Amino acid sequence: MVKNNLGKTHLCKGLGLSCLLGSFVVSFPNVAQAQVSRQRSTSGEAAAESIIRGQTETKAGHFLSWNKWNFGIRPRVDVEYNSNIYRRDESYINGDADDFIIRPEVKFDFYRAISDFNSIDLTLGVGTDIYTKHTSINTYSPLISPDTEFAYHLFIGDTHVKLRDAFSYQEDINNIRTVQESGEFVDIESVKFGRYDNKLGAAADWDTGAFLFKGSADWNWFHSNSSRYEYMDRNSGLFTQSASYFITPTIETGIEANDPVHFFSKHGKSNSLNDQFRLDIGPFYAMKLGNRIRFKVGAGYSYATFFQNDNDPVTDDINDWYAKANMDYVITPWLVNSVNVFRGNRLSWNSDNQETITVGDTIRFSYIRDFDIDFYCSINFYKDTGVRYKNRNDAHAEYYAGGVRIAYTFLERWQPSLRYTYYTYERENTDYSRYDVHQVMLGIQYTF
Repeated sequence: MVKNNLGKTHLCKGLGLSCLLGSFVVSFPNVAQAQVSRQRSTSGEAAAESIIRGQTETKAGHFLSWNKWNFGIRPRVDVEYNSNIYRRDESYINGDADDFIIRPEVKFDFYRAISDFNSIDLTLGVGTDIYTKHTSINTYSPLISPDTEFAYHLFIGDTHVKLRDAFSYQEDINNIRTVQESGEFVDIESVKFGRYDNKLGAAADWDTGAFLFKGSADWNWFHSNSSRYEYMDRNSGLFTQSASYFITPTIETGIEANDPVHFFSKHGKSNSLNDQFRLDIGPFYAMKLGNRIRFKVGAGYSYATFFQNDNDPVTDDINDWYAKANMDYVITPWLVNSVNVFRGNRLSWNSDNQETITVGDTIRFSYIRDFDIDFYCSINFYKDTGVRYKNRNDAHAEYYAGGVRIAYTFLERWQPSLRYTYYTYERENTDYSRYDVHQVMLGIQYTF
């Protein structure tokens, strides 16, 4: 099926529908209180009191103050052993892919409370990656990672509105696996990859006691500073809506929607992606059983439509379903198990669409004070169903990961950690069709 640029008219209609749904959720007319009532509103007065309790003139971990600004420094160094830094199969790397990597980094924290409800919180990370064996990878230049967030809170009765802007810039050389809200990057080669990411928007909650309405609208700007990855450049409208009813104070059900729209900046490239509108909408059910079990399940309809750019091939519309579930089980106060399951469709890093099945499990053991042990594993299945490199494809991939992380805090400021991760990846018809990686990382952080 071929679409032309006139199809963008429908994309704008989809954008308008997203805004209309969001307005419906956050501007619903006043309704009578239901008989079921929770203890207090989470959006109005109670939310304001919660923010005030967390808002202070000074902030923990910030050792220096000047004119109401608080400053903190967190130096850290990690030493990593990686058995396969190129993430390729044995026939490609000829057994020469392991390395010890030194990762020094210093994070500078800046914080200022500007009112009872609002603050400015900034973090700037400066570090580098030093490969001791494959020195040709080293850039010997700083890897910069600023991370800032500004939030402004408004309270009108039982309605809480949060205006926000978050900006980040990240640089990596190797082992990139960064999940973005509007896409995912997996298995990018060992090159320096910098990207700007800014999200500007608002979120609103209206809590009547028995009903809870939520809506958010953000404009996400993503830009890569490398011509190799400029096909990822995009502007995205990220919209969410939900309407909940509390059957009891611990049982919640309702309907939720996630409907982003993506406009890609670079077209006509060998791996360019098509503009697209997506919609996931369906019911959900959440329950809390005492202080031990909390879970949420949801399922519904998954839709995506794509629009042709510069005569690029276009992906057929997606009409599918999604399902998701997560559960936290407090076995004992010092042993907690968290399970997450997802099946659905998403935007991939180099394909218009990707069907995904993911199962993850994390167990936290914290019997000893200031000592945490995390056991984690995940099973992931991917299937590209959209246009990739201007060709239709149905390539499959499998990804398995598991490991353990140990962290201990002593003398209040020192925090050493040890982490081991093993993962294996298999994909059809590529030079890295299957590979295994053993990763051991020992690190220590000091907070002034």
